[in-house]
Amino acid sequence: MKLSVVYSSDNNYAQHVGVSILSVFENNQEFEDIDVYLIENNISIINKHKLETISEKYNRKIHFVSFTQYEAKLTLKMKHSISINAYARLFISEIIDSSVNKVLYLDCDSIVNGNLTELWNTDISDYHAAGVLDTVSEDTKLRVNMNVKSPYINSGMLLINLAKWREEAINQKFIDFIESYNGDVFHHDQGVINGVLSEKILILHPKYNAMTPFFTLKRSQITNYYGIEEFYSEAELIEAKTSPVFIHFTPAFITRPWIKGSKHPLANNYKKYLEMTPWNGVRFIDDNRNINEKFVSFLFNKLPFKVAISLSSIIYK
Repeated sequence: MKLSVVYSSDNNYAQHVGVSILSVFENNQEFEDIDVYLIENNISIINKHKLETISEKYNRKIHFVSFTQYEAKLTLKMKHSISINAYARLFISEIIDSSVNKVLYLDCDSIVNGNLTELWNTDISDYHAAGVLDTVSEDTKLRVNMNVKSPYINSGMLLINLAKWREEAINQKFIDFIESYNGDVFHHDQGVINGVLSEKILILHPKYNAMTPFFTLKRSQITNYYGIEEFYSEAELIEAKTSPVFIHFTPAFITRPWIKGSKHPLANNYKKYLEMTPWNGVRFIDDNRNINEKFVSFLFNKLPFKVAISLSSIIYK
């Protein structure tokens, strides 16, 4: 069985994508073949060599795909607070060879903590993609013209039906959607994916994208804070926390594992795989969040939840 995985990264995240790729290889040795397609934006020769060292160690293949030619298609006046490379997943259907009909897209701020066979074998023949529900408010959905009752997924882990994307020219629909918002789509590429695909996405168990809020907040706090009416059950969230297959280090009141003093409960999982890469021994970086972000993080880590909500709402009023 062959697994096709897609990442997107610039040079700033080369270390993290290396850690994530190694974790895929380490925990999925049952796959006969694993092809990694790395859509890259100016990753240095040195870092490419380190990534190739990882793939060679496991006798796997890594394909570097330059994003330059596709970046030109985003000739809109876009307001970027994130790397342009984040939009690369929108063009996967034409970036990846046409013989590949299904891929697993993974954000690089992650590690794969288990075997991907069950996820990879999920039947998505009637869907454009499969993903895990994100913790967002109704306003987030309305800002990309979604029905508030529609499911909204986190785009950091996507099982993608490339055949359907090509058949229906989904990449062009993505571009049209961006243009309709004058290049300023709320939540960037994630907003585009949800706004365009909406009801055509299969919802998966949260263990396949165990995001930081699952670890930092109780279910009742998640639904209360984000105003969510329908979400995963308590049992599903507990399984996602105790047996996550894909750990996604999204920012949510705590820093990521490569930041000095990170309080993420699974920070050691990241460090474990980091030590197995050519980046072993790298120094962790300082917390560069702005003062408001640090203060809100302090509130939620030190005060009762209701008090923290009340005070943080004043800051972001």
